[in-house]
Amino acid sequence: MNATTAQPPAAPDDLVEVAPDILRLRQPLDEGIDHVNVYLVRDGAGWLLFDTGVDSADARACWERLLTGPLSGGLSRIVVSHHHPDHLGLARWLHERTGAVVYLRPEERDSADQTALGTSQAMDACRAYFGLHGMEDGDAITITGDLLPRFMACDTQFRSRTLEHGEVLQVGRYRFDVLVQGGHSVAQFCLHEPTAGLLLTGDQLLERITPNLSLLPWGDRHPLRHYLASLEQIAALDLRCIMPAHHGVYAGGVARAHGLIRHHQRALERFRTRLQPGMKAMDVAIAVYGRRRNVLDRFLALTESLAHLQYLEEQSDIRQDADARWSPRHHSPTAATTPNT
Repeated sequence: MNATTAQPPAAPDDLVEVAPDILRLRQPLDEGIDHVNVYLVRDGAGWLLFDTGVDSADARACWERLLTGPLSGGLSRIVVSHHHPDHLGLARWLHERTGAVVYLRPEERDSADQTALGTSQAMDACRAYFGLHGMEDGDAITITGDLLPRFMACDTQFRSRTLEHGEVLQVGRYRFDVLVQGGHSVAQFCLHEPTAGLLLTGDQLLERITPNLSLLPWGDRHPLRHYLASLEQIAALDLRCIMPAHHGVYAGGVARAHGLIRHHQRALERFRTRLQPGMKAMDVAIAVYGRRRNVLDRFLALTESLAHLQYLEEQSDIRQDADARWSPRHHSPTAATTPNT
């Protein structure tokens, strides 16, 4: 496959064969990236679905057309890579509509439930976390009271099974090795088929963008460390065809993994050089990424900055004090000057 050729956007229920017995369904998204790719692998008379897309009336109508048309054999199994709504959103509805077995890591189910901030105590704790790290009160209220509950909540009230790292999943002609990967999410499924050199990646290895790595009060407690380890592991695989959740199928997965490692190494150097004694994480985010215009971008900049700062702290390059202020490791705290936040 030509990884450099742009692929035209598919209609909501377009099915495109991207490998023998593997179809890609591209579904539209309303926010941010304008689509998500889900994949269907022929599984006997039916299909294994990798990721589900968001839950919406349009998405359900699309699936009704498919399940009474080209996918009339039904879904046998559903693998949900991770808990974000463009991957998990339709899992319950499709499970109930088709009877398919759903595979979802319990850590991902927990992350989905925690992200929804279903209680006032959870909202208050999350708001306090963002405030501790320098976020303005108005932004913290908007994120915890609106953005996370409205855009990130998923229905997890369904039965599921799990898969273990290294487990083998036979799906029709393909024999997939299950990979459980951290970083972007706490325990994201990827499926590697070594004979064909295929990798179903979810968000773990995207060609055009870098997946967000966020240090939040829940989920992966060491996102950057785990993501770099994941990239090293992926780079050691036979990769000839990468099937990501966003944009087109591409080749060159090993080179992309190494490129993402270099990207984060450069980012870490920026954090080292721009950190001044006594900065809050939001101060550092502004120093590294600039001032962002909307609250979602400020949220992402803060949580990604926290992931990089934590990694540097683990490497003994910087330190965090009891007030969540960051300084170079060699700096004397008595000489610190506290910036306005």
